[in-house]
Amino acid sequence: MQFELEIIAPPPEAAAPVNTFYVIETQDARIEEIVPAYSAQLVVMIRGRLIFDRPDDAPVAAGRVAINAPQLGIAPCVLEGPALLVGASLTQAGWQAIANLPADIVHDRLLPADTVLSVADIRKLEAMAADCAAGRRTVRDLCAELAAILSVPRYRLRPEHVAVIEVIMRWLGSGFDPSLEELHAMVDISPRQLQRLSRRYFGVPPAQVLKRFRAIRAAMVLANPALPDGLRDEMLASFFDQAHLIHDIRRYTGRTPTQLRGNSLSTGLLDPNGHGDAASLLRGRREG
Repeated sequence: MQFELEIIAPPPEAAAPVNTFYVIETQDARIEEIVPAYSAQLVVMIRGRLIFDRPDDAPVAAGRVAINAPQLGIAPCVLEGPALLVGASLTQAGWQAIANLPADIVHDRLLPADTVLSVADIRKLEAMAADCAAGRRTVRDLCAELAAILSVPRYRLRPEHVAVIEVIMRWLGSGFDPSLEELHAMVDISPRQLQRLSRRYFGVPPAQVLKRFRAIRAAMVLANPALPDGLRDEMLASFFDQAHLIHDIRRYTGRTPTQLRGNSLSTGLLDPNGHGDAASLLRGRREG
């Protein structure tokens, strides 16, 4: 598999709705990959074709502008090349601000672009993609256009909802295995309200959010050998045993711990710098 992957931090005005931008380019005719369970993605295809082949569903080809709703599980996909694409990984609040679609209802599916974006914005992105393909614009120009679109919310979120989501993200980022009691002590709402908001923004209740994020973070640790051994020890201690570690990583990434050490697109996208506040405990702790 031959590919180039670049992670691009969003500008300050788009930092709230966007975890990261990424650029993928390959000359290979076909790459089969597994997209890990993670947040919503907005993808602009400059060249090539992206096909999602989820279990129990017929394969679905993404258009020039593709919207992949928040994922609670893995998504097998095929990238037909030569291909060049630019993607935006959205935060939980960013997804609601642009789509207003509860994660527990629309998860794990490819949505028509016009259900989320305006026709004008879709045409703008399609034109930008054509310009990039022709060499008239760069992928960073396209990232800037995505940032401009995503930094203007289509829907206004209730401030109290945003506050709770921010608390959940801080809780997730406070350690590999923070307790639910700690979360309940950090919010000023009832457990039922907390469950409802967690389902809307994350797709599942807090306990399952933690399980998914813990597995993704464990995968980040295993996929990034520059992280110190002490961090690996912390990660391993958060799982009951190695069998649970392997099961959860495979469930949420589609790979075994050994496979995460290989070179692939999915492991490349497990860079902690692209995963928002919940990966904050991994950033800044690289060796060397």
